[in-house]
Parts: sequence; structure tokens; C-alpha cells
Amino acid sequence: MSKGSTVLAAFKTEWLTKLSLAVALLLLCVISYVTYNSTTQFVASSRLVNHTQIVIKQINQLLLEIKDAEAGQRGYLMTREKKFLKAYQDISLRVPSEIFLLNKLVSDNSAQQDAAFAFNGLIGQMMHQLRLGLIKQQAQENGLNETNFIVMNANERLQLMSEIRQQADRMISEEELLLYRRAGIVAAKAMATKTWILLGNIFATILLLFAFIVILYEIEQRKKIQRAIEKSAAQLELTNKELESFSYSVSHDLRSPLRAIDGYSRIFEEDYQATLDDEGRRLLAVIRTSSKKMGVLIDDLLAFSQMGRKRVEPTKVDMNKLVEETWSEVCHHAGKDDLVLEKSSLPAIFGDRALLRQVLVNLLSNAVKYSGNQAESKIEVAAVVKGHEIVYSVRDNGVGFDMRFYDKLFGVFQRLHTEQEFPGTGVGLAIAHRVIVRHGGRIWAESILGEGTVFYFSLPKEVRA
Repeated sequence: MSKGSTVLAAFKTEWLTKLSLAVALLLLCVISYVTYNSTTQFVASSRLVNHTQIVIKQINQLLLEIKDAEAGQRGYLMTREKKFLKAYQDISLRVPSEIFLLNKLVSDNSAQQDAAFAFNGLIGQMMHQLRLGLIKQQAQENGLNETNFIVMNANERLQLMSEIRQQADRMISEEELLLYRRAGIVAAKAMATKTWILLGNIFATILLLFAFIVILYEIEQRKKIQRAIEKSAAQLELTNKELESFSYSVSHDLRSPLRAIDGYSRIFEEDYQATLDDEGRRLLAVIRTSSKKMGVLIDDLLAFSQMGRKRVEPTKVDMNKLVEETWSEVCHHAGKDDLVLEKSSLPAIFGDRALLRQVLVNLLSNAVKYSGNQAESKIEVAAVVKGHEIVYSVRDNGVGFDMRFYDKLFGVFQRLHTEQEFPGTGVGLAIAHRVIVRHGGRIWAESILGEGTVFYFSLPKEVRA
């Protein structure tokens, strides 16, 4: 399988994995919502069933209270024992609150509200008759006239109690019918909830297994890509080494013929000085100048080639001291020892001192060279800490360059100015770029044509080779 097809397969696998996980998440959300909704309805139905049972219990409780009140009143009238009277009185105090509770419980059912109203009326009649019976008995014992009291006889009271039971039975029947319906709903909701939970677990398990398989497949594809990348990296490294070796060999092999050209040209010029005219001497001068320029190019090419093979050996570098040393060397080489460098306090960095010195030599030399035509050269070195890196800058007020040609700036033998304007080989910035990249940093520039240029390079606070 080719590298391109491997990458395409990995891309498809990654897309399939993301799609599978998205679908799985969506289905799980839907299942969770449906399960939650079903569970909520199940709980609500269960509450209705429980409410119906409470209503039935409350009706039976009221019916029992009336029976106990009637029994207590009759027992007191027959025996005159206070315990029967107290039982009756306690029930009389509880019945209003029990009636209020029943009315509240059936407030959501209009039919049961009407039935409860009739039921409460019958209970009120019974409690009134029981109270009148006690009052009549007390009046007779005290010799008072009881003709104002209309008290039911035993048969009438039995009839009233029968009506109370019948009304209670009708209400209980209605609640039992509701209970049956609601129990059926609860059972259906319970089954639906169980079904959704079961289906949710099955779907979740299938989706997780599918996602697991896809992830394993993606891992395998990534391993293939990694192996392809490692193979390509190894081939690239081998090619780079071959190119560097070729450059080094060619550079060395070219030195001898260049030295021969320059030497024989000098000898020819000295030995045949009398027979050469001005044009001949000019041509020999051009030959010697070109051979010397070629020698400089070869030296720069060797330096660039060696830069790729040189090992980065990080140490703590005092950038203030390094800039001062480099500046003195650059000014002395350019014959401008009176130039003043504006420099702020520079933080130290971990890096290869020799390589970083080469970067500063190239940047400061360019700053001096390209600002040499100004009435007053102004060169500044500064630094700022940004997160996990330190950004250094070298600014000048020179001729600048056109940013449209920025992509050529760090290329080998690429120049943005002619040889007649500013001498050079176009290798210095390529070397600086290689050094900074090998330190794990970045290098870039900003310029305005005719106003100046600023070069930036960033270095991590901790550099590894």
C-alpha cells in the first residue's frame, strides 16, 4: 500500500470513527431521554395508584369512625359509662378534619367530589342525630321538656347508616375502577421502561463494541502511517546526508581548480605584464575576482552543509555578553568601530553558544550592511518573554526589502538586492534559519522598503538537541 493510499485510508477511518461516536452519542441521548420520560410517567402513574389507595383508605376510615361514634353513643346511653362518652366525643372532634381530608383527596375528580358531598351530608346527619340523642337523654334526666328535639328512632338510624354504607361503597367502587385503570397504566409504563432500558443497554453495548473495533482499526492505520512516516523520514535523512556529503565533496573538489585559476592568472599577469594591454589586464582582474567570489560561495556552502551535521549542545548562554562580543567583531570587520548599538537587557537562554553566535553574526552584519547608506545608522537589539519562549529582535533603519518576495528571504543563495548594491552570497540567513529551527524556535522578519527591517527569532526557554 502506498503512502498516499495509507493516509487516505486513515482519513476515512478517522472520519468513520468520528461519525460512529457521534451517532452513538446521539442514540444514547435519545435512549436516555426516552427512558427518563418513561420512568417519569411510571412514577407519575405510581403516584396516582397510591393516591387512589389513600382515597379508599380515607373513605373506610370515615365509615369506621361513624360506626364507632354510633357505638360509643349507644353504649353511653345504655350504661352511663364515661369511656363510651369519651370515645364518642373524640370521634366527633376528628370527623371534621377527616371530611376535609377526603374532600381534598378527591378535588381532582369532579364525579367523586359530588359523591363526597353527598357522603359528607349523610355523615353530618348521623353525627347530628347522635348529638341530639345525648341532649335528649340529658334533658330527661334533668326533668326538662324535650319536645323541641326531633330524634330518629332505631329503624331510621339504621336506614341512615345503610345509606352511609351504600354511598361509601359507591365511592370505593369508583376508586377501585380508577385503581384498576391506573394499575394497568403503571404496569404498561413499567414494561415500557424495562423495554427501553433493555434496548438502551443493548444499543449502547453494540455501539461501544463497534466504536471499540473502529478505534482498534484506526490505531492499526495510524501505526501504518507512523511506519510510513518513519520510513520516509529515514529516506529523507539519508538523502540529506547524501546531499550534504555531495556538497562537502564538491566544495572541496572545487577548491583546487579555483586556487589554480587564481594562481595561474596572477602568474600570467606578472610574467606578461609588458605584453598585456589594458583590456587584457581588466579581463585577468575579472577572472581573479570571480574565482575569489566563487571561493567565498564555496566557503559559505561548506558552512551551510556543516551546520546540518553539527550537533546542538545546549548550555546556558548569556545573551547580553554574546551580543556585545558579536557586535564588536562585526563592527571591526566592517571598519565601523564607532557604530553604537542600542540594546536592552536580554534574558539568558539555553542553546548552543557557537551556533547562536553565528545567527547574531549574520543578523548584525546584515543590519550594518543594509543601513550603511543612511546618514546615521540605527541598530537595536531587544527581547521579550512570551509564554514558554523568548523572542529576540534585531532592528535597523536600512533600505529594507519588498515583502512580496518574503518567501525567498531564507533560501540558499537567494538575494533580494543586487551584488552591485550590497555584496554577499545569500547564505547567511539560510544558516540562521537552520540554526534557529534546530533549536526548536522560529525566525521571521518584517520590513518596509526604504524604512528598515526587523528580524525576530524565538527560542524555547528549554532547548533540546
